[in-house]
Amino acid sequence: MAKPAPMCESAEPSTVAMSDVADRIGNELAELAVAIHRLQVLISPLLNEAALRNPAHLQELQDIDHIYQKVGNLAEFLAALALILPQQWLLDPRTASQVITLSALASRLGFGAETISASNHTAGDCDFF
Repeated sequence: MAKPAPMCESAEPSTVAMSDVADRIGNELAELAVAIHRLQVLISPLLNEAALRNPAHLQELQDIDHIYQKVGNLAEFLAALALILPQQWLLDPRTASQVITLSALASRLGFGAETISASNHTAGDCDFF
């Protein structure tokens, strides 16, 4: 994927090129595709074994592969857009980044964890899966 564009010097400090945003999101999707593929490789033997008892499990394995392909294709799509978006198309991603609850993800997208309002999340809240 293309190297992220630096923050635009002539614009407000919080303004970034749309191409940079598209590229960073594309990079995140590419990493998700890799993680999905690793998960698929890990659980494939289990689902294949389960498919001997219930053929519906084979469909689940195919669904995971389809998700992997879609995420990878979306990553490539955004990477291609990032290359052709005009550098003068700028935006302030702070408001949009406030919906990102993972501070590490917000930081990788280049909008920093500091843009996430701490008041949106109660201290001590934790999601277990």
